[in-house]
Amino acid sequence: FFSGLLFLDIMDLSAKRPSVLAAFAVAIVTVSVVSYQLGANAAQAQTQMVSTVSTGVRTPLTRMTTASRPQVTSLNVAAGAEVQGVQQETAMVDPDQMDQELYILADGPQQRSLTSKLLGLFGVASIVAGLFVMFGSRQKASEEIPLNGNKKWAMAAAAAANPTYKCTTTEGEFTVELFLDQMPVTASNWMDLADSGYYNGIHFHRVIPNFMLQFGCPFARDPKNPRCGTGGPDPNTSFKVGDQDVQRNGGGNIPDELEVQISNEPMTLSMANTGMPNSGGSQFFINTVHNDFLDYWRDDLSPSKHPVFGCVTDGFDVVMKISGLPTDDRDSPVTPVKMISVERVN
Repeated sequence: FFSGLLFLDIMDLSAKRPSVLAAFAVAIVTVSVVSYQLGANAAQAQTQMVSTVSTGVRTPLTRMTTASRPQVTSLNVAAGAEVQGVQQETAMVDPDQMDQELYILADGPQQRSLTSKLLGLFGVASIVAGLFVMFGSRQKASEEIPLNGNKKWAMAAAAAANPTYKCTTTEGEFTVELFLDQMPVTASNWMDLADSGYYNGIHFHRVIPNFMLQFGCPFARDPKNPRCGTGGPDPNTSFKVGDQDVQRNGGGNIPDELEVQISNEPMTLSMANTGMPNSGGSQFFINTVHNDFLDYWRDDLSPSKHPVFGCVTDGFDVVMKISGLPTDDRDSPVTPVKMISVERVN
């Protein structure tokens, strides 16, 4: 029972630490089973024996049945005889009451054993119910969009329609939609940079066919800069998510928004990072194939965690044209591809 209550109390952690809770559940089940067995053994050990005065035969009271009852009543028990297992004040019994006393004593251990079993089964049922609630809450958590439990950002962002931006490059134009309603922090970070002109003049510094385009490093304003791919926003700057301020850290990075499971399918935008937690900044991928190994919840494929925050809605041919350009040994286009401007459409 208490195990079930405990699962109900900590179920909010299930979405973040399912492995720890699973191990805890196994431990609780093990303890419950052991406790149940100990209780059953204790009840059985409490079975009382009656010594019949005239024959000296010891019979387990819990095994006495209706068929054995005449044998008990026919025993030659003298008035005032001692019967083992009866309390002191009732040890001197009348022969006419002997049969009734024996059956009262016989019922006690059976009732205790049954109670022990019922309590054990109730405890196991409580754990099963707790597990259903736990995994149900995990599914619910995956559908919600707050960052670290802060729903204010999500509510503020959801009040407006998802914004779209026109990206004009030296190879043509394409349009992107930002999933502000589902990824408010990551999308707002990108919007803050785009609206300030941060992306204008930057080149695509990494292009890999059948994989993705990488963009957003400030050092890539010079396409030949050896530091391309290592830069990001200025440290300790901030941006708005609705009416809330979000602070970039000393490296110019934003917190990981690992809340909604959107796969890295073709034409989606996902955050690039160094491989370390909370290391995303201004750089992002445009996936040209389904790169499910980049999905943050797919630890079985890769430790990389790249949450999706938008997608290309128009100009797919331009994206694929850039993807097919010849590249050098650093995967940088031989003919640099420059982002001329990023302008908000709505």
